[in-house]
Amino acid sequence: MATRCIRRGQSRARSHGGLSLRGGTDVRETMATEPRLEPGREQSPDEWRIAARTETGILPQWILQHWATLTEARYTPLSELRLGRPVEVCEALITLHAVADEACSRLTERVDPALDQGFERKAWALLDEHGSLSRISAARIRIVPKTHFSPRGLTIRSLSRYLALSYETVDLRWRRVEADLPSPESIGGTRDYNVVLAPWPLSVDGQAFRPVEGRLRNMDTDQFGFFEFDPGSGLDRPRISGLMEAAHRQTPRIDAVVLPEAAVEPSDIDFLEGVLAEHDVALLFTGVRERSGRDDFGRNYLHLGVRGAGGWMAYRQEKHNRWCLDERQIRRYHLTRALDPTKQWWEAIDLPERSVQIIDVGMGATAAPLICEDLARLDEVNDVLRRVGPSIVLAVLLDGPQLPFRWPCRYASVLADDPGSAVLTLTSFGMAARSTPRGKPRSRVIAMWNDPTSGFHELDLARGASGILITASVGTKTGWTADGRRHENMPELVLSAVRQLRVSNGDL
Repeated sequence: MATRCIRRGQSRARSHGGLSLRGGTDVRETMATEPRLEPGREQSPDEWRIAARTETGILPQWILQHWATLTEARYTPLSELRLGRPVEVCEALITLHAVADEACSRLTERVDPALDQGFERKAWALLDEHGSLSRISAARIRIVPKTHFSPRGLTIRSLSRYLALSYETVDLRWRRVEADLPSPESIGGTRDYNVVLAPWPLSVDGQAFRPVEGRLRNMDTDQFGFFEFDPGSGLDRPRISGLMEAAHRQTPRIDAVVLPEAAVEPSDIDFLEGVLAEHDVALLFTGVRERSGRDDFGRNYLHLGVRGAGGWMAYRQEKHNRWCLDERQIRRYHLTRALDPTKQWWEAIDLPERSVQIIDVGMGATAAPLICEDLARLDEVNDVLRRVGPSIVLAVLLDGPQLPFRWPCRYASVLADDPGSAVLTLTSFGMAARSTPRGKPRSRVIAMWNDPTSGFHELDLARGASGILITASVGTKTGWTADGRRHENMPELVLSAVRQLRVSNGDL
């Protein structure tokens, strides 16, 4: 399946059973091979779905024929397949791949239990229990649903539309949540998400950064140190209630609330979710800081709260990379009284095993949360995101203003290009206000939105505002997989509205 998908010349397309096929082409001439079915035979991926409903289901004969072709050629060197030969083996590979992909086209839809014949139900049970849609050990490979793939250029990821293959050593968890969100039918056939951005803490004192004792015996303490972020004040509880009331004056429904990295402590979560439940909010994304103890470092993670019929469910996205404050940043954030600028200061947090949480809220809308440096590290976590293609990558930060020339926007553009996700970054206003390079005015840009369709959008906090209400609209677009299949149901998330939120005691 490593044959190149570069078309030479043109051929007329025809469609059978949802697969886009082309006739009159030769693999050796086009350097590509595409799904091929028997002439005059209407064959559909649904035949595979129907056969898979029961353990005794019998696969269609045409699928068995392609499988027999593969098994007979199992000793064929991969070097031969890369050259597009034998032709019949390449055709069998690409056809079976396309059929398996199409058979899973309904995995991300909300299926009526009365109409669910078993395929999707069994697939999700396998994914929940095994972490993969394949019975192969998840330690070797994972097969998970996919939302997007890059429309620019051709990669191996472009061959599939609905399924992603991941072989990275990352614990990938696809969370199909049953959040209390409106269905498209109840809102006129479209889906808009109203999201409150609370850029807190709204002020950060220099003493919020303080040195802590390190745990590395061989560390050169003249060159390196560890620091902890603690703004010294808890969640502004009256203000969060006022912010939600202000949002309801703008819109009757609020779907989600997002707070930046390290915005709250664990003891704030219950109160925060209680207030959001009173205002019928279904999703909470907030950075959480846990202080260092006597024998261990603290924790920095993102709390994912999902409110359903049975109350709040909690998931956690860990931070995988420590922040390193060097002299340039210490002076930029005016921290020289708290941290020695001649040292490099590392964030005093424990680093757990790498994991990625994909939050699937239905109808092709998925969110992947990240924390600060994790957005900038082009490691296996980013590789997983490019394979899965979430609708939106939501990065919470402890950073300066979100301007196009700065690092968050540069790395966001990578994911907007491939796999075509929208990216939202959010920092606290307190940190944005501290980032004032000499000779430049204070910036109030606390968030940045970037999507493949409309590009960058700077979201600045107006004077007197305590938060921002954004509306993101989910539409659909047409795309083509590398094997020539046309897809008209690819979700597309765009920013459609931005409104300022003011509370009675807000004065910034």
